[in-house]
Amino acid sequence: MSELVREIVEVNASIDGDEENPLLVVEAEGLAPTAGWTNVRLEPHVTIAPPEDGVQDFDLVGDRPGDAAEALTEVEAAWEGPLEDWCIGVRIHGIDNLIEDEIYTPWDEDDESEAA
Repeated sequence: MSELVREIVEVNASIDGDEENPLLVVEAEGLAPTAGWTNVRLEPHVTIAPPEDGVQDFDLVGDRPGDAAEALTEVEAAWEGPLEDWCIGVRIHGIDNLIEDEIYTPWDEDDESEAA
């Protein structure tokens, strides 16, 4: 059975693809309460309507081993999927904390440098 990891340590969100097919790429590192976790992954929260704050929430989860000593262990996961037009950032949840990261459209940066 999947469980949230103990703590989120680092989050990086970026955009890949192109203007017609942008992809949201999310990477997260966390600490699991024991060694031996498997199937560590980012699970996006599913909402009926876009969140008012424009932030896509994810849980960093994995499968805890049956018999493992308590010892904080580094885990990491990545997620890639279509970038929704309302999304301005991501929020990754663990048991003890959460971390947010804003995303920027890389094509906007090119437009600004050409205008200068």
